Amino acid sequence: MTIFGPDIANFQAGLNLAQVKAEGFDFVFCKVSEGNYFQDRTWPGFRDAARANGLLLAGYHYVRGDNTPDSQADTFVQQLGDNSIPAMLDFEANGGNIDQFWAVLNAIQARGVHVALSYIPRWYWQQIGSPNIAAVPGLIQSSYVSGSGVASALYPGDQAGNWAGFGGRNVDILQFTDAASIAGKAVDCNAFRGTRDQLAALLGGATPAVITQEDDMAVTPSFEPDVRGSLAAISKEVAGLSQLNRDLRGDLAQKTAQIARLEALLSWGVGRDPAANPPTFDGVPWVGSPRQIATAALMAAETAAARAADCSRKLDAILAAPAGVPGAAPDVTAALKSALATLTMKAST
Repeated sequence: MTIFGPDIANFQAGLNLAQVKAEGFDFVFCKVSEGNYFQDRTWPGFRDAARANGLLLAGYHYVRGDNTPDSQADTFVQQLGDNSIPAMLDFEANGGNIDQFWAVLNAIQARGVHVALSYIPRWYWQQIGSPNIAAVPGLIQSSYVSGSGVASALYPGDQAGNWAGFGGRNVDILQFTDAASIAGKAVDCNAFRGTRDQLAALLGGATPAVITQEDDMAVTPSFEPDVRGSLAAISKEVAGLSQLNRDLRGDLAQKTAQIARLEALLSWGVGRDPAANPPTFDGVPWVGSPRQIATAALMAAETAAARAADCSRKLDAILAAPAGVPGAAPDVTAALKSALATLTMKAST
């Protein structure tokens, strides 16, 4: 049996945990604090809602390598609000070395809180020198699949390579996606290969299984699923940018055509009989006095200008992408800004 649960923080403020439970999830991990300077404002609400809806709960602290262990422990325990809630250490970017991990863990446990889980991505474990982590409590590994959707449909399976252990340790919980659709939001989702009671035992301090013999040769191939997942995610992002660029080029062509028609309309001679061969805009006759027609044309120009400005902002976002990513199109941006300038000039006359 495999059960699932989301990983949430202030970015998911407003997530309805009653709906999370109704959708079949059994547990939730919520951010409590980071370093010695941040306490998550959404924690108390998520904590109380998780309990009210019968979800297994752990509160996590994001370890920082540049803050003292004691100051971090004080920040976490103060915000936790109930020392009976199991803790999880989020040990990744800017977390320092493995000694910092153990120092923060010991400082938290010295204050009466049980640290049951350790979120340590393989990439960070490698970054800090691939230390032995056989003794860490409840190892959570992240290895993402591509795509988004229902969590159970995205899950790669109990035998997938994403579950491969490292650093002398089996993986207890797998964070397999950051795009699971849960209660109307796209969030991180975790899988536990076991029953709800077994997870409760792990959170309550049951001794985790460990790999008794380090085998670096066996560990190396297990990184392959992470590489495939990362490449798939990057390819998806690049494809999205390319499609957006194509859409914006079409949008620009449409706006340029509208500008040309507006220019013709604005130059329509004063004194002509509007009822005789009235001018048209996008195929619709504009009937009325020259002043009424000019006023309507001005309003249409302002609307087109607003849309062009929005298009320009989207293109600027594409240009902020890393160099070499398909979709960066300075020529489109320049053309659009020129068109926008034309609209602005026409709108002011």
